[in-house]
Amino acid sequence: MRYKLFLILLIIIGFFFRLHGLDKNYSFWNDEEYVAIFTRAILEHGRPVLANGYSSGIYQWLQYWLSAISAKIFGLNEFALRFPSVVFGILTIWAIFLLGREMFGRNVGLVAAFFTTFLKIEILWSRQVRPYQALQFFSLLGAWFIYKLTKEEKFNWRYFLGFLGSGVSASLMHSLGLMIFPVGFVYLLISRPSWFKKKWILLGILPPVIFGWIFRFQIFSVFSQLGKINNLFYYRVFLWHNYSLLIFLALIGFLSCIFQKNKNWWLLILFLVSQGIIVSFFLPKPFVRYFYIVFPFFVLFSSVGLVEASRLFTERWRGLILAVLVFLIVSLGGKFTVWPQKAYSLNEDMQEIPEVDYQKIYALIKKKLEINPQAVFVSNWNDHPIWYLGEGQPNYLLREKGNSSLGKDELSGAIYIQNLEEFSQVIKSVSQGIILLESWDDVVPQDAREYIRSNLKKEYEIDRLYQKQPRFWPVEVYSWGMD
Repeated sequence: MRYKLFLILLIIIGFFFRLHGLDKNYSFWNDEEYVAIFTRAILEHGRPVLANGYSSGIYQWLQYWLSAISAKIFGLNEFALRFPSVVFGILTIWAIFLLGREMFGRNVGLVAAFFTTFLKIEILWSRQVRPYQALQFFSLLGAWFIYKLTKEEKFNWRYFLGFLGSGVSASLMHSLGLMIFPVGFVYLLISRPSWFKKKWILLGILPPVIFGWIFRFQIFSVFSQLGKINNLFYYRVFLWHNYSLLIFLALIGFLSCIFQKNKNWWLLILFLVSQGIIVSFFLPKPFVRYFYIVFPFFVLFSSVGLVEASRLFTERWRGLILAVLVFLIVSLGGKFTVWPQKAYSLNEDMQEIPEVDYQKIYALIKKKLEINPQAVFVSNWNDHPIWYLGEGQPNYLLREKGNSSLGKDELSGAIYIQNLEEFSQVIKSVSQGIILLESWDDVVPQDAREYIRSNLKKEYEIDRLYQKQPRFWPVEVYSWGMD
């Protein structure tokens, strides 16, 4: 009974840590704005389709609808759209406890839940309008269902349907959720090969086949990159540089499973290795959030290692020593927090996501456009103009790699400007304009960037979202023909 109360306490604390400061409504970052514009489309049009007819199809479909439900309750703001991830964040604490307890015992489940409650990376991704926290939860839940199924003497269709439901839900959040299906079926094949003659298994193959067909172009695009990409070093730096203590404990946990001939570790390894291969060798750009989906399986190995280390002490002192070690790791480890913060930087581990106050930037741009209604707006990105200025913006996109066959961006409808010559033509043909220039975007033609800085009027510059950040991300606003 005491462990249940402790788990409830962790969930309450986790909820508070993830909710604290969220009502500050800090600006969205680029990928959050993509979700936000389709959420608004649901509220305005009844479905996630923009006025120009653009739709992302089934991609992130569940994320859009959950965000829309939250916005219907709390209003269309940053807090409301981020709130569903908070819910998935606290559900993850519960799910990692369930899986840890089922596979390795109650102590491992509690330690893993404790770590998850206070890990900064878990808190910060529980506060974003992105599907990665949901993917993490559904991965844990799917693993729990498939593990419970393999421990049954007879095929249990309820556990199997639970596994399928987890995979389907994850796939409706993001195409990376498809990984749950092959990992689960491989583990099932290893554990219960005779069951593959059962009708439920054959029926169970239908959902991944259906979703595989829906995402066939994305899957083909991913697998066509084989041999062209190697991001393994990036993820090795991410883990070893930031979480070396947890890696050491995970190694202890992994070795203890082998020495004790505990085959449970196969399920964790399948998730970690499968995701590691996909993000390292198939996805063009490395991002922490892609590996984050399976981070709890790494935490579970670390929890096993810590519990095994506590067995070096006598049974009388074992529980106390384990508790002391856990509290020391959380309180002294830089990747944990024991006090809620109002903001958590997405770049604390790796420098990869621009954190800029787009609210301030677009307040200025909107005011300028209202005063100068004939002016055009040029951006080098397509989603935040739609969110802050409405559909129909920007008028032009300054990007080298535009879709030249169409001549315009499908999402925003903006006309592509792909070089300095085309940009010069726009300035000559339009008497007034304003342009947003983001310093990190490598698709902006360099000669056009230099021309803008040398010849146009600089209106504004901002380089941060929070006062204290690991890195600043300058954004400049220029204009021509305006007073």
